[in-house]
Amino acid sequence: MKILFIDDLEFFLDIIKKNYFKDKDNVVVAECHSVDEALTAIENAKPDILFLDHELTEGGHEGLEIAGRIKDRGIKIYSTTSVHNVHKEYAKLGIEVIEKSFCATREFLEKIRLIINGEQ
Repeated sequence: MKILFIDDLEFFLDIIKKNYFKDKDNVVVAECHSVDEALTAIENAKPDILFLDHELTEGGHEGLEIAGRIKDRGIKIYSTTSVHNVHKEYAKLGIEVIEKSFCATREFLEKIRLIINGEQ
């Protein structure tokens, strides 16, 4: 199973890959700043599970656009966001939102770990 994290914040991706999932070669991270970059990363990685940031640009809603475009590809998608008013939009697409903060809280990382390990 291949897992892809897409986010615009390099430090967040570093936390994910280097500090928590360094022993998992099936975990890929991609720093993306546009819809096109994210779609290319998805095409290249061919993930089974995708953790997709909601905002790839300041104040953007790229995550919703990307999710809408790939929702029928058989990829299990999770939105990772600190934006609180988008849950209903993702729910319409059948996507669970995982709240994150800029410091990647223990609860957030534990939820990610459980998903990656197939425990949730």
